[in-house]
Amino acid sequence: MNDLPDHAAEKPKPSIFRWVRNRLITGVIIALPILVVITVISWIVQLVDEKVIRFLPDVLNPRTYLGFDIPGLGLIIAIVLLFLLGIVASNFIGKSIIRAGEKLLARVPIVSPTYSAVKQIVTTVAEQKDRAFRDVCLIEYPRPGLWAVGFVTADLTGAPKEHLPENHVCVFVPTTPNPTSGFLLFTPRDRIKILNMTPEEGAKMIISGGMVSSNHVDEEIEPTFRERLGLLDKKPKSPKEPKPSL
Repeated sequence: MNDLPDHAAEKPKPSIFRWVRNRLITGVIIALPILVVITVISWIVQLVDEKVIRFLPDVLNPRTYLGFDIPGLGLIIAIVLLFLLGIVASNFIGKSIIRAGEKLLARVPIVSPTYSAVKQIVTTVAEQKDRAFRDVCLIEYPRPGLWAVGFVTADLTGAPKEHLPENHVCVFVPTTPNPTSGFLLFTPRDRIKILNMTPEEGAKMIISGGMVSSNHVDEEIEPTFRERLGLLDKKPKSPKEPKPSL
């Protein structure tokens, strides 16, 4: 005999509030990444336009004739100028001009160290672009027993190598959620654990605070979540087998 009340045996009916909430969350999930990308691109274009257009004379400025600015014109001009600068710097005359300019800057007290440091960093990154942030690793930081995600940037060179044993590497440990700041650590190679992750996956994990660990989706959790939000079609029910005729 079934002692349960009738309303307990009934299945919960989907409410209109839950349906609206799920569709709203679905729209936010789809629109938010697109909005962020558009915002970042617009900010970069506006920033470059403001820096470049201000140096254009009124004769070449489209605002003089049209009465409004052309979005992206400064970015196009900057790309063309950088391309022409690369062509000039690749020949003998251009290299001679650049060397003469560097000698002139070397005589300026404040400008000289700043220019030398920036040029050395840019040149090093450009030469090691295939090696930079090649490996994602785990390193015990800030104390034994605690682990942090880091990026192996290069083998240890320069003055620190003279005071440390062999087989040391440079590991950059970024902060969360801003990965542009962090700590540079010199550690033995055998004290780190190389992860089977790409630098992009490591950056996603750091920015998200660990909520996103890789590009591989959990096959058990993710379909259920997406199906609840209406992003995944429900599996069609298998047709019922016909009852055998008597």
